[in-house]
Amino acid sequence: MALGGPSKTRGESTKSGGSLLHFMSILKYSRPYYKYLVPGMICIVVVAVTYSVNIAAMLPAFHLIAKNQGIPTWVHQSIAEKRLGLNLVFGESNQPIGVVEVKNYKYLSGRVGDHDKLERLNGRKLTAREICREIAYLPNGSSVRLGFMKGKDEPYEVTAQPKDVNWSERAMRYGATWLPQGIEKGDRLRTLELILGVIIIISIVGGICRFFGEYLIALTAARTVVALRRRMYQRVLNLPISHFASYGVGDLVSRFVQDSIDVYRGLNFVFAKSLRDPLKALFAFLVALAIDWRLTLVTVVCAPIAAVLIRRMGKMIRKASKRLLQNYGRMVSVLEGTLIGIRVVKGYTMETYERTRLHNLDKDMLKHQLRIERIDALSSPVIETVGQIVASLAIIYFAQQMFEDRMEFSTFAALGVAMAAIFDPMRKMSSFYNRLQSANAAMDRVFEVINLHEEEARGNVAMQTLPPIAESIEFRNVTYKYPGTDAPAIDQVNLLIRRGDRVAIVGPNGSGKTTLVSLILRFFEPQEGEIAIDGRNMRDYSIASVRRQMSLITQDTVIFADTIANNIAYGDDRLLRRRVLQRRHPERHYHLNGQNERIAAAAKAAYADEFIREKPDGYETLVGEHGTTLSGGQKQRLSIARAILRNAPIFIFDEATSQIDSESEQKIHDAVERFLEGRTALIIAHRFSTILQADRIVVMDRGKIIDSGRHEELIGRCKLYQNLYGTQIIDDSGTRK
Repeated sequence: MALGGPSKTRGESTKSGGSLLHFMSILKYSRPYYKYLVPGMICIVVVAVTYSVNIAAMLPAFHLIAKNQGIPTWVHQSIAEKRLGLNLVFGESNQPIGVVEVKNYKYLSGRVGDHDKLERLNGRKLTAREICREIAYLPNGSSVRLGFMKGKDEPYEVTAQPKDVNWSERAMRYGATWLPQGIEKGDRLRTLELILGVIIIISIVGGICRFFGEYLIALTAARTVVALRRRMYQRVLNLPISHFASYGVGDLVSRFVQDSIDVYRGLNFVFAKSLRDPLKALFAFLVALAIDWRLTLVTVVCAPIAAVLIRRMGKMIRKASKRLLQNYGRMVSVLEGTLIGIRVVKGYTMETYERTRLHNLDKDMLKHQLRIERIDALSSPVIETVGQIVASLAIIYFAQQMFEDRMEFSTFAALGVAMAAIFDPMRKMSSFYNRLQSANAAMDRVFEVINLHEEEARGNVAMQTLPPIAESIEFRNVTYKYPGTDAPAIDQVNLLIRRGDRVAIVGPNGSGKTTLVSLILRFFEPQEGEIAIDGRNMRDYSIASVRRQMSLITQDTVIFADTIANNIAYGDDRLLRRRVLQRRHPERHYHLNGQNERIAAAAKAAYADEFIREKPDGYETLVGEHGTTLSGGQKQRLSIARAILRNAPIFIFDEATSQIDSESEQKIHDAVERFLEGRTALIIAHRFSTILQADRIVVMDRGKIIDSGRHEELIGRCKLYQNLYGTQIIDDSGTRK
């Protein structure tokens, strides 16, 4: 798969369904951290509840300010209106009660007229407060005689059975008992102080829950991304070498860095705001619904319009985000190549070219970034405008109701607050959806890596452990062709290497020498033929067990940015892990007795001890990235020390000594000679001295073995070998032969 391009992997789609699958997969990585996520999400729910409770508390607060009426009386009036199916309004001096509107109720509809006055209850003349209280506390199923006055002197009586009181009305009655019952200014002020005190306490609780909720969710998101990145790294380390031969590493680095950050931000939004803002809008809607069900029509009209706009903008942002992330990968590749090859850049005075190349990439990235910002900046105003239009229409409707005495000002004000509380989370959700789509683009790229095929399936029970070589390694009609090429790099090769043989491989550049030894290491798999160890196909054994049998020194010497001792210990994975743990936890004991001596012995055998001890911190000296603080010969000797410490029975050495001084070359040669005793060796030879010591020399050209034998045999019969010997192979004195 070409990373960074439009591609599909297992369970992946370039459409939204693929990202949904990716999100479900990410939840799998979050599962170990549910102990943080669940409490965090509970806290977020509490935040949404406190938000709606504070909105609901606005209604009684507005009522206290706008009406000459206490909260208990208002509660009793509200319950009485619902039980009787009437809209009531208090007259002057709190008496009598005027009937504003008769609703569709079987006991009173058609029998009581608008603007009639309710004066008596069961034959008793009572004040408005007393009538409302009596009706509010009337037991369910009871009947009552209601005495009305039509005009000034037309009394009449109606018998009715009020509706049953539900649980919410019982709760309102109970809450009203804790408040001052009077209607004087002092009683109302104390009630307002109590309501505002409760709002403050609820806000404090909501703030505390918001802190813990957002922190726990951020903790979950961060740990999930660490687990995701660990999985990505595991997959990358297990990719076949052919993948890295075809595609660069810059895009992979970008996925580890930039894409992981976008996934983290997306998870934060998903776990927190995707729950908090919709719940806030929902609970605010329920509050508004409890105040007046007609607000439902407003929300039903607005929500689909907002959803369509949010979805369209989100799709555009996802597309632009994916292109932006791909350009991040290209930029990292350019920077990596330029900085690693800075000597060549400066030597060829290519600074202007490299600056222009990066500038063009930056311009392309800026174009996509600005597109994202434009859409993101446009989404909130568009949603706000739609919300304002709908809200304005709703306000006109509710104002008309208030002017006709069908709605009180306190209800009108509370509905306005509830509408604002609904539209504000909806506006924020437009931004949330945009960020979620950016995270989806990053998830696509992350799971492109995770879904790549490993070089060997983990847990494959058919794979056996390779025992130490007993007889031979044999190439049987092996052919290998690199992806995207026509000519095979290895073409029908047959080669027998017996245990203990030292085989030198020579040939012009591009003849297939490195590919041949890479096939033994199973960096590549033959497309035709097989490689047999002791008569059995190498593919029957696990890749790890095959590679444990081999010590490798590459042409490009690899030194890690670590201590000298750890670079040598890299040849023994258990030893290196113990050393790292010991450095991380010096108070613990990790059984390193005698292990440091092993490292020193390997360094002495490779003639590296002499320069190591001259370093400021000896074996614990930190070397720079790519071993920049070491010379070429020193790096090569550390590589040999690493191979000696590994002590594997098969030795593969791509001899690259053309850039080191003659003294280092001689020491490397002596170290290799001593190490090769009793081992099977494949050496890509560049030096005359190495070739003379080989048991057999294999001559390659264009992927084929054209001859093999000892030096004396080949020099007399193989024309290519004669040419190589005369033009490319240099003797120990440095002169061409």
